[in-house]
This record gives sequence, structure tokens and C-alpha cells, in this order.
Amino acid sequence: MIYYQYFLEWKDIEKKGKVADRGEFAFREPVNAFERRYSEGTINCMNDEYRIDYQKNEDYLIFISKRTEISAELCVAVNVDAVCGEEYEARIRADFPDCRIARRAEITIEEFRREVDAGRYNGGHKIIGMLGLDYRAGLFDPYPFEKDEQIYGAGHMTKAQCKRRAKEILASSSMNEELDRIYSRSNARKYYGHPVHYMISAGEWGAAMDMIELLIGALASNNRLLSGRQTIIRSVRKGTYRDERYRQIINAAEGGIVVLEIKGQDDMGAFATDFHEFTKVTGDILSKQKKDTLFIFVEIMGESFKNADALSNITSRADIIQITEGSGTLQQARDYLMELVSKVEFVTDDKEDAYGFLPEQDSYTVTDIYSAYNAWYGSGLKNHVYKAYRTQSTFKVQVTVAGSKPYDELQKLIGLAEIKAIVDQIIAAGRVKCVRERMGLNVENTSMHMIFTGNPGTAKTTVARLIAQILKDEDVVRSGKFVECGRQDLVAKYVGWTAKVVEEKFRAAQGGVLFIDEAYALVDGSNSYGAEAINTITQLMENYRDQVIVIFAGYPDKMREFLEQNEGLRSRIAFHLNFPDYTALELVEIMKLMCGKREYVVSDEALAECRDIFEQAARVNNFGNGRYVRNVLEQAIMRQSNRVIEGAAGAELTREDMCRLEACDFRFIPLGDKAQSSRFGFAV
Repeated sequence: MIYYQYFLEWKDIEKKGKVADRGEFAFREPVNAFERRYSEGTINCMNDEYRIDYQKNEDYLIFISKRTEISAELCVAVNVDAVCGEEYEARIRADFPDCRIARRAEITIEEFRREVDAGRYNGGHKIIGMLGLDYRAGLFDPYPFEKDEQIYGAGHMTKAQCKRRAKEILASSSMNEELDRIYSRSNARKYYGHPVHYMISAGEWGAAMDMIELLIGALASNNRLLSGRQTIIRSVRKGTYRDERYRQIINAAEGGIVVLEIKGQDDMGAFATDFHEFTKVTGDILSKQKKDTLFIFVEIMGESFKNADALSNITSRADIIQITEGSGTLQQARDYLMELVSKVEFVTDDKEDAYGFLPEQDSYTVTDIYSAYNAWYGSGLKNHVYKAYRTQSTFKVQVTVAGSKPYDELQKLIGLAEIKAIVDQIIAAGRVKCVRERMGLNVENTSMHMIFTGNPGTAKTTVARLIAQILKDEDVVRSGKFVECGRQDLVAKYVGWTAKVVEEKFRAAQGGVLFIDEAYALVDGSNSYGAEAINTITQLMENYRDQVIVIFAGYPDKMREFLEQNEGLRSRIAFHLNFPDYTALELVEIMKLMCGKREYVVSDEALAECRDIFEQAARVNNFGNGRYVRNVLEQAIMRQSNRVIEGAAGAELTREDMCRLEACDFRFIPLGDKAQSSRFGFAV
């Protein structure tokens, strides 16, 4: 669709009569023939008739949005097949014989939607739905990309003007060659469709847009475009290909120009599976709309995704010409830079000081020029606009360290070599599945349910949480939800309720992981519906196998008994991960990690003391592993606090005093024997 706004004026403007006072528009009586002829009731009837006619032929749709004493404004949506015939304009002249068309302007989709929504006459919301423009970006549901629109506003350009402009923006030979093709006399001077589309390769977005503006100007001047409307999509993030609004926006752009930045963001997964799916969806849209929608893809060199397989999803669907940025001499670079500088809104004493931001080199790319401009602009704001910052060149910034990625966090965990290897296998299986889908090969959804066995404090819950996040990053699961539950969350108090409670947990974990800790607790000899919970879990593991990964966790001996409760349970579990007790040396490493996170430094003597403590503790069954380390550290911190305060005796404490743990701060925490040990493996 192409969208226009028409401004009509009454021919007998001198007979307008008395002008109403401001604010009386909606309530006063008509004061002239124009208002009497085009009353509110008449306009509503006309709009209804326009909608009915569009439903019959779908050529064009007219909507009267405003009317004053002497004028009217119309919004018109025209199908690409009906643009050249201009029957819609003949209809306007016939329906408004006493008006002249004062002005016609092409408008963006957003402007059309805003005018129709704001119109005081009936039917605006129906038009938005009929034209497929009812997509929105809400406060709590924003687009997973940045979207903008603009209309090409420059006039006709001769070939000589285009060539001159190409030289000004340091266009490469690829741009000049395409200009020669566009202006070739062997081409028809009538629009029949788009024979080619474009890939713009530039080092900076502003440089790419300068090249696009020149390209659009040349095409428009040779009747190669139906519309100058540009729909610009940038910063595509994870999930775009699943968002129906992405397709709706590009579908609505038919007849115009789609400028699309091809760049995978960091959140699209290590192997960019999400980006591959995005390019596949984009390629499908390109294939369907390439006749009447001009696609201009933008590659920001050095930043855009470098994956030939993903890019082929687009380049194989249409004929695409690549146009790269060029380079020039110092004088050409200065001229281009001065053009950019002259557009700023603030006043400068000497704009030529921008030249000082150009590096000394033999030739200059457009990216070099934009980098110089951006540096000069930042300096100009301080020197000419916000002068209080003129002498301030650097500022002390407190850096907030971002959290590590889940996979990196897993690798940092002490020990667990076998666990890490199995997790790598799970990730590899997910990646291979995605690659097979890309190749069109048969893919069977395999079970990914797991069981974790190990004593308390061996990092089972920590690893389960990290696996949920890792699989989300790799697009193996959709949401990465982590729902943790135990017996008390799965067994209901009344007959028939347990199955419902269990299924609620599966629904809550859809797209992620359901972690059932101490699963063996569901096994008991009492009539407390534990068996019903196990049977329901077993069935739902199959029903939700494509949506939920179930991880059971518990003591090794008791988990064997748990697996024997249902014949189908063991066969549904794909991975069995055993978490061994930590050695004394590994526990010392865990202690060092815990101290580092809490910003404490442990002396060598203290670490030796910790090793002795952990060797003694490890001789006791179920001593607590990492939990025991945490308790030893927390008690050591309490003793260090008391030691520091008593030793200071009013003296000033240093940072080293506050952060250093000594051997005297660490002590063995007595553990009961196996029969007396608590659930956590230690007593305080």
C-alpha cells in the first residue's frame, strides 16, 4: 500500500460566511454551503461507502479525517497495482466537485495511522484493521528491534547530479557502476517491479544512510520506485523471527522501501541459531515481496554477523547488488566532514577546527570521516553549548561489572569435570539439532530429562540453574525458566488434587527446566499421594517432552529407590549426572572463590589451616561439601570481626585489616556421626 494525505479547499472560499469562535467547531450550526453539504452525517456515510467499495475491489481506500469551514483532509491508502491508474484521485474530484486539491503528500504508515485514529468521524479503527496496521509496540511489549519511517523528500536528480553527489560522499566504484546501470538508456522509463535489491556495506550507519539516500534518489528519478517511503529496522534482537509484528511491519511496507540492518546481537546465542532463523524468515518475506518492495540490507563492516550460511538465506532469494563505501583524499575528506559539520544546530566559533580530528593518513574512508565528526561533535557540545564542561576531559566512572555468561560460570565451578563434559554433550546435541533443521533434515525430538545424584553441597542446584540459562542461550529451550520444587510443592492434601498440582508445575516451567529436589521424598509407605505424584510426573514428562526438561536431584542410594517406583520413569531419563564429594584441595579452592566474591583475602597460613579442617571433615559421611565450606567461612568472618575490633583499640583500621583472614580465624566445626548428622551434614 502507498499512503497519501490530500488537502482540499472549497472553491467558493469567498462565500465562507461567519467564522466560528475557537472551540465551537463541534456544536455550532453550519454557516455556509460547504459545511451544509459536507455535514458530519454526510461524511460518515461517505466513509462507510469508501470502506464497502474497498472490500469489493481492494484498489484504494479513502477516509475523510478532518473538515473545517472551507477545507477537508483525506487519508488515502492505494494498492500497489492501482497507484499508476490514479482512479482514486478521479474519485476524490468527483465526490468533491466544489473543491480543488490544494496539496497531495505521501505520508508514512505511522502518520496515516495517527491521522485516521485522531479523525473525528466514524470507522477509523475499522480501517486500521482492514489494512493490517493494527500492530503496536506497548510499554510492556516493545518491539524486539528498532523501527523508524521516513519519506524521501529530495527532488528529481540528473545523472550528472548523482555523480557529483557520489563524489562528495566518496562513493566507491560499485556505487558509480550502479548509477550507470540505473541511468542506462536501455532501461524502460516505467515501473514494472524491482529487478534487483541491494546490500550496503559501510563502516558506520550514517555513511550507509548517505549512500542509501543517493541510491533512492537515482531510482526515483528514473521511475523505478512506486513510493519514497522507507521502513527502517535496526538492532534486531533475539526473538524477532518469532514476533508476528516483524512480518506485519514488512508486509505493510509493500510498495515502499525496507532498509534492514543485518547484524546479530550478542544475545542471539553462541552459534547464532536465533539469527539464522531471523535471516530465514527475512528471506521468505523477501521472496514473496521482492517484486514491489525494494529491500536494502545494511552491513556495518566489522560488526555485522559473519556467517555465510545465515546470509545465504537472504542472498539466495533475490538478485542482490553489493555496494561498498569508498575512500578519498584529504581534501575530499575535509569537504565531506565540513558538510556534516554545517548541519549542526549549535553555533561554533570556527567549524574548521573539525579538521583536527581527522587522522594523518594517505586516504580516508567514509567511516574515518564519521569518526572524526562524532569526536568533533562531542567536543563541540562541551566547548560551545555546555561550556561548564569545557575544561573537563575525563570523568571518574564507577564501573559495574556485568555478570558472567552462564557457560563461563559453569566452567569456573571447582571440580565437576565429568559434569562439565556431559553438559558440553547436551549443548552439542542441541546445536546439531538446530543445524539439521536448517538443512531440512529430519529432526526427532529426543528426551533431555536428567537425574542428578550426589550428597548435599555438591552444587546440584547451582548446575541445574546454569543449565537452564545455557540451554536458553543456545536456543535449545525457549524461555530458560527455572522452576524449583520439592515434595511439599507436588503432593496435595486431598484425593485427585495431586495430578492437578503437578501439571501446574509443568505449565509454569514450559520453555525451561523443572527441578525436583530430593525427589526420593515422594517415595513413602504412607497413603499421602506420593505415588500418584510420581505416576503423574512420569506421564507429563512424555506429554511435555518438547517443552519442559525435568531434572531430579537427591542422594545416590535413595534416588535408585525412587527410579524403581515406576517402570517408565528410568527410560524417560536421558542423562545421569553423578556429583562426587569434593576433595580437601577442591574445598580449599571453593573457599578461595567464596572469599573473593566477598572481597576477603586469605593468608597462606589460613589456607593451610583450611586444608587440615577439610581433610578432617571429609572423613565424615555427608559432611556438607560446599555448605560446610560456607559455614566455616562465615564463622571465620565473625571471629575476624571480633579480632579486628579488639586489636584496633581505637586506632584507624585499614582496608587490609578489614579484608584479611588469618589462620586463627578458621576452626573445625564438629560434625556428628552418620546417625546423628543433620540433613545438611554439619551442626553449628
